[in-house]
Amino acid sequence: MDQETSRYCSNALSVWITDAFAGCGVAPDDAAAAAQVIVRTSLRGIDTHGVARVPAYVDQLRAGLTRAQARPRTSGNHGFLHCDGDGALGQLSASTAMRAAIDQAQETAIVAGTVSNSGHMGALGLYALQAAERGLIAFICQRTPPIMALPGATARAIGNNPIAYAFPVPGGVPLVFDMASSKVARGNVLAAVRQKAAAIPAGWAIDPSGQPTTDPLAALAGSMLPMSGHKGVGLAMLVEGLAGSLSGMDYEGPGAAGAMPGGVATASAFLFVINPDHVCGREAFDRHITAWTAHYLAVSGVEARYPGQRQARCEEERLVRGIPMDAELVGQLRQVGSLVGTAFEVERLTRDGASAAG
Repeated sequence: MDQETSRYCSNALSVWITDAFAGCGVAPDDAAAAAQVIVRTSLRGIDTHGVARVPAYVDQLRAGLTRAQARPRTSGNHGFLHCDGDGALGQLSASTAMRAAIDQAQETAIVAGTVSNSGHMGALGLYALQAAERGLIAFICQRTPPIMALPGATARAIGNNPIAYAFPVPGGVPLVFDMASSKVARGNVLAAVRQKAAAIPAGWAIDPSGQPTTDPLAALAGSMLPMSGHKGVGLAMLVEGLAGSLSGMDYEGPGAAGAMPGGVATASAFLFVINPDHVCGREAFDRHITAWTAHYLAVSGVEARYPGQRQARCEEERLVRGIPMDAELVGQLRQVGSLVGTAFEVERLTRDGASAAG
């Protein structure tokens, strides 16, 4: 942690974000639910999609691009779950859908569904984790407006359409995998711009003329590059069909109002939840997943881990030592506080978790 970074108490951050959203007109309970997801995202080390997104979310709420008084609602048709986000913060829409799927999965083997009319949902792994912590398997993918293209493209061709899944692991933390179809999430470029970085790594993005770039601003104006070339595009197309076409939403291309992720509450998603109790039985499922994860860890070296273990360790550490934030982000949060009438007076912590002065 460098001298420009300080650590802040996660509970205090949750309270402040709740107040900030409430100051934008979000119902207190909804504000608290969204804040909980956002802060846990940062606790688990996914800093690009956690507290760093609060300024953008507040801007969207104040501009009416995300509806403060939205009420996400679920319905069923032919055994398929649908959640209409009603323009809400994505943390509310996605959590509402996942809770409904988890509840229905208590009585059936698999529940599949879509989410529509939602704000940006952040890190999808957090919603899959909600199911895995209840002993269920979950998959979720989100369609984003076009921000990704292959080299040479002169316009954004398709979303970087993230995918996440989670499995419960008996005696261990859930296995949670979360990835964008782009080589890295666009949030990394946003972070580089916020931090005024001189360059980003080669291979992340192309500029508006389709040429490779390491300039964060040119990357922001251009397109993200897919992971593994055409394979990343293929995954993005899978998500486009499931989370986009199947959701019934109208298609919005790169020139539409919702061109930037999180800009307008037009995000959509596809998810499913599986209850092993109703498929192979809990005992058989637990026996197999315990065996293969143990084998994987045993043969993969002393530093081996499966997806989700590092995030769980990070969460434990940050619950004690606080969430690190750079000075630029803290300055943005102070500006947010001024706008919504709730000053950013959040407890700072020392390396050992004690309260820091100032």
